[in-house]
Parts: sequence; structure tokens; C-alpha cells
Amino acid sequence: MASQQLPERRPKKIDLNLLPPQYLPRKVSRLSIVLVILIVLMLCLPVLLVFLKADVNAESAALETKRDGLKAQLNDLHDIKREADALQVQIDTAKNVLAAIEQDYQTFLQSRVLWSEIVEEIDDALPGKRVTLGTITQGGSTITLTGSATKDEYVYDYATALEEREYFSKIDLTSLNIGEVVSFTMIVHLSGGGGQ
Repeated sequence: MASQQLPERRPKKIDLNLLPPQYLPRKVSRLSIVLVILIVLMLCLPVLLVFLKADVNAESAALETKRDGLKAQLNDLHDIKREADALQVQIDTAKNVLAAIEQDYQTFLQSRVLWSEIVEEIDDALPGKRVTLGTITQGGSTITLTGSATKDEYVYDYATALEEREYFSKIDLTSLNIGEVVSFTMIVHLSGGGGQ
């Protein structure tokens, strides 16, 4: 351990200043340096705050402009909604009127008498040349048929055939004259009840 070397020491600073101490510049204390730095920072802080506030004001102005635009759009949308609500009320009213018209039209169609089809049904029910119609008279919801037949059975068959057709609900045989030629009169009631 005798050979243990001591760390080499630095030599002391040599003061080459030959001036007497009263003429030497005073040493600045660390506290003074810290205070100067703090003062500089305090002076720079308002400048930094001014820049930050200007940046915030610029962003705020842009957002306010955007907000005003959105408010104007919202007001326009409220106006459009009021117009749309008024139009929807008109549409609903028109739909109700249309539904009533369609219902009336369906009622009209059900009560309407298609005379061409009725005459065709009367003619189609004829049993060939065995029954001949003389007249077809319409009055209200009834049709009066007059004609002749070769046998009275054919008149009954004709009445039954008419009763089975969709347009007719009831057949009344009002007169039947049996002779060489059988003459008849029958009243046919329409199933729809229409035909004024």
C-alpha cells in the first residue's frame, strides 16, 4: 500500500491581476444572476401572452364566423321546415280528399250498371231459338222482359239461367200465357241495385 499514488492535484489558479482589490470588478453573486434571469423572463412573459392572445383571438374570430354561418343555415332550415310542415298538411288534406274520392268512385263503380254487359248476359242466357225476346225495358233497378217460347218449360229454364248470372239477384215471372205459343213477362232485379 505504500506504493499507492495520491491523485494529482490541480494547481491553484494564479491571479495575474495586479490591480489592488478596490479597482477590481466586483464578483457577481449567484443570486443576482438568478434575479436578472427572472426579471428578463418576467419582461418576456407579457410579450408571449400578447402573441398567445392574438392567436386565440384569430382562432376565436374564425370560429365566430363559422358559428354565424351555422346560425344562418339553422334559421334557413327552420324556415324550410315550417314550409315543409305546411306542405305536409296540404298533402295530408289532399290524400284524405283523394281517399274519399276513391271510396266514392268505388261505390260508384259498384252501383254502376254496364248496360251492354247486362244485355249481353240476357242474350247469352237465351236457350237457342226456343225462347224469343220481344222487348227489354229498364226501370230503376229492374228490367222487364217480354217474349215468347215454344214450351212453358223453356221459360222456366230461361228464368233459372238468368238467376244464375252475376248481374241478376232475383227473377219474378209476372205473366205466363200458355197456348200454341207461350208468351211471358218477367221482371229481372239487378244485383247491384243501380241503374237510374
